[in-house]
Amino acid sequence: MELGLNADLSQYQSYAWLETVTTLNDPSGQWQPSGLDIAGEIKFFIDRELSDHGLYLSSSNPELAVSFQLGANMQALKLKNDPDSKLAVLTNVPDAALMVVLIDTATNNIIWISKAEAEIQQHDSKEIVLKRIDYTITEMFKALTRKSFF
Repeated sequence: MELGLNADLSQYQSYAWLETVTTLNDPSGQWQPSGLDIAGEIKFFIDRELSDHGLYLSSSNPELAVSFQLGANMQALKLKNDPDSKLAVLTNVPDAALMVVLIDTATNNIIWISKAEAEIQQHDSKEIVLKRIDYTITEMFKALTRKSFF
């Protein structure tokens, strides 16, 4: 996991959601458990983190705009060493990436961006997927306690 750049949110009180982008290359339904709205769950966890940082959701004149992009590829391939032959073998290793962006609405400048990447498992339960998303977003937002380099 790569953690985001730091930002000082003390000058902001409100935020609104921008359109999010989700790219899920999972045609056989191997990753997203049935009945799970991953984009909705990500929004829920980001809302929680922003609230924990003293921000509230506002539909009129928000000071921050929030967006995220999720990409998952169940057909991703990587070279991995075969334990028997010790040779690099092309292997299916499903992966995902999540990027969260905070934008100052007065200046349209990005004030914070964070990215997390992980290998993902096929056929995980809804509970495991939610725990991994919760953990990832919690870790991403820990960087918001310090000043930004933007």
